[in-house]
Amino acid sequence: MRDSRPRTLVRLTFANPASLVYLGLVAVAALPLVFASATADSSFAAVWLLLITAPTSMLLLLPDFADGNSGLATGYFLAALTLSALVHSFLLGLAYRGLRGNPAQQARTTT
Repeated sequence: MRDSRPRTLVRLTFANPASLVYLGLVAVAALPLVFASATADSSFAAVWLLLITAPTSMLLLLPDFADGNSGLATGYFLAALTLSALVHSFLLGLAYRGLRGNPAQQARTTT
């Protein structure tokens, strides 16, 4: 029986070695941002997190919310980084599944 779509999305995003390593790197890169929020100095805290999530996060951060409410800008910034990390994790899961292949399916097609 085939998996349902939400379950497949979760498996591709979280349940494979490539995605888990990537999400671990994102979590480690987010630590300076967490510790900088506790202190007053947060000058370059998000640089590594921005670099790890670079292609997608740069597109999501094109709209400039810095003019308005500070809470809205911070929330949008964190949501954009989270969404870009999840998109990258999903794409890594797809690549891992494609490279690994399905041995049972390959055996069926050759016989």
